[in-house]
Formats: sequence, structure tokens, C-alpha cells
Amino acid sequence: MDCVYELICELENECLDKDAFSQIYQSNLSNSNVYYLLAVNESDIIGFASLHIQRLLHHCSNIGEIQEIVVSRKHQYSGFGAALFNRIKEIAANNDCSQLEVCCNQVREDSHKFYFKQGMRNSHYKFTYLLVY
Repeated sequence: MDCVYELICELENECLDKDAFSQIYQSNLSNSNVYYLLAVNESDIIGFASLHIQRLLHHCSNIGEIQEIVVSRKHQYSGFGAALFNRIKEIAANNDCSQLEVCCNQVREDSHKFYFKQGMRNSHYKFTYLLVY
């Protein structure tokens, strides 16, 4: 779990609350609609992705949503991200998902390019409202 924590902190560019992270991580491990994937280079974990499958009324079907996908800076542009993405596509298809979605911060322009390269299109807006101050 420590390597996943470090990768997510790298993705978010901040140190997250490790206890809260651990509780959520452990809870999600027992959720059959959440899939965690690791990218391993030799014996090092260098990438992580998570897929959450939801049954959404407005789609009348299962939707796969990528919650996180990250490859360590040292290993970016070496195909690991694409491999994680392709495996996520397979899992979503095997779970009868009609669509794969991902939300991505507007400042992550390299991530936008990555998702376009994977064949995704930017068709929605995501609005947020901060509830914790």
C-alpha cells in the first residue's frame, strides 16, 4: 500500500492523510466494483490505476470510471500508462460497461494528451463544490 500511496501523492502533488488513505484503500479492496491495477517494472511498482464500475440511471447501463491512473515520473512515456489503460478497458468491457469515463484536472495538460492518444474524447464538463473547508 505504501507504494500506491506514494504514487497517488505524486499524482496529486501533495502529501495526503495516510491514515484516511489507508482506510479508503482497504475498504475499496473489499468492493467488488472497484479494481486496482499495478504496473510493475522488474520488482518495482511504478504505476497504479483504479477503475470503479457503477450502474447509472442516466446511462441505463454499467459505466467504468477511472478514478486514478498514474505512472512514476521516471517511467512516464515508456508504455506503462497505456498498458494500464488497455487493461482497464478490458475489465470494463468484461463487466458489460457501455462507456469508460475519466475526470482530469484542467491543469494536467499532459494527461489530457494521454487520454486523447488512448482514443478518449472530451465531451463533458465536471463541476465541483467544496464541502470541507
